[in-house]
Amino acid sequence: MSIYKDSEYQVRTDLADIHASQLDQLGAPGTWGTGQQRLAIAAEARKAGYDASVLEEPKESGAPIEVELPEVARNVVRHLAVSPKDFNEAAYNNARSGGLSDEEYVEIVGIVARISSLDVFARGIGVPLRPLPSPQPGEPSRDRPEAAIREEAWVPTIPNPPEGGEAAEEHFAGQPKPYIVRALSLVPEEMHRHVELEEIQYLPLRHIMEPDYQHHEGFTRAQVELVAGRVSALNECFY
Repeated sequence: MSIYKDSEYQVRTDLADIHASQLDQLGAPGTWGTGQQRLAIAAEARKAGYDASVLEEPKESGAPIEVELPEVARNVVRHLAVSPKDFNEAAYNNARSGGLSDEEYVEIVGIVARISSLDVFARGIGVPLRPLPSPQPGEPSRDRPEAAIREEAWVPTIPNPPEGGEAAEEHFAGQPKPYIVRALSLVPEEMHRHVELEEIQYLPLRHIMEPDYQHHEGFTRAQVELVAGRVSALNECFY
């Protein structure tokens, strides 16, 4: 049954399925956070949206969140959820000096970006925000890729092949990737989740250089890029 069965609009099956999968995955242990901690990040991002009147849903149903985030993590989540365009290098350095590791920061970025994507979609089609799942037991893997180094980004990233070696071959399928993808590569699981969502909501990366490729029924590639470019401009997107 579709996660959007209550929508008056028809939602593509692949889109509904990936949103359901991404939502459920937030409750699973990640690389640097437990299921409870990751859900606390998602819940805090939503609370920031309510407080800023970005989200109109007054409250949500779902499993209670029993983990309180450290203040430094909570501040980063709220900043990213409401005003990501203003999150600059000084804000990042403040988070690091406050005790947040690069790896924890990257996982937070990935979680906030994904829950924001799902919530904006729900708001756009006029349905309540989807309930957060129950947390799953287990500990985070704490698996940091050894190949990740400081390049041109604030955080360490896995270099493109051949410099990135086996890690680049594994995580980038042997193909060079732009920073908009590699920005999350310090936590490969989050990077893969980002790509997984992007390939449904936008288009498969292997077709990105094909101007005539059509991924959305009723929209040409040019129309899709026009909408994407306009939204990015309104959001003052860095990229």
